[in-house]
Amino acid sequence: AAMTLPALIQKNNAKALEAAFKKSYSNLYSAFNQVIAEGYPVYILNPTEDRPDGDPDWNSEFAQQVYSKYRQLKRISEKEREEYKKSAKNFTKKTPMGIPRCSQYMEGDGAFITPDGSAISIFQNCSGLWFTVDTNGIKKGPNALGHDIFIFVAPRNTQKLIPANTESEVKCDEDGNCEYNNTEETKDKCSNTSKSSINGATCASYAISDTCPWDGTKGYWECLP
Repeated sequence: AAMTLPALIQKNNAKALEAAFKKSYSNLYSAFNQVIAEGYPVYILNPTEDRPDGDPDWNSEFAQQVYSKYRQLKRISEKEREEYKKSAKNFTKKTPMGIPRCSQYMEGDGAFITPDGSAISIFQNCSGLWFTVDTNGIKKGPNALGHDIFIFVAPRNTQKLIPANTESEVKCDEDGNCEYNNTEETKDKCSNTSKSSINGATCASYAISDTCPWDGTKGYWECLP
């Protein structure tokens, strides 16, 4: 049977997202490994008066070195970041994206557009270095976790860049008191049913292996919600 037009468009979109993921992941992986080869430790505490324990850090030495491997980065302005974050959604695209506790996407000033068109933000926090990418940049949709937004981490005592496999959402009340919402419902962070605002935060491993999280017979990109 011939494919319907919406199905065809969806298939083409999935292919474009897959190609963008492969390109930006490959470039990040290469930049990361170049910095490792130069002998920089992944995680260095840099205590300041504001942060006596040195964690979190938006501008760690390792992050600066990774950024330097990309030619001609363009800093994302605060205004652009705010607009972009308002547009971002979770994996099912039904909920505005929340703030992931550890990777804290686009919260600080370390967010850039790379020459391959993707956006990258690096943050030292939660005993690791967190890398978040928007594979097709901030101007191009869907701006959704697990579609074009993916999170990776280098745990503090390692030299490996791995897909993030845990993350919790920050929930704040009217008075600004934040609790880390890690209920059963929010633990499954790459799911077609979870209502978590950061559902999609742990999809990178499925994207790399091209496996649908809830259907082993399908590839990752063909089962995007």
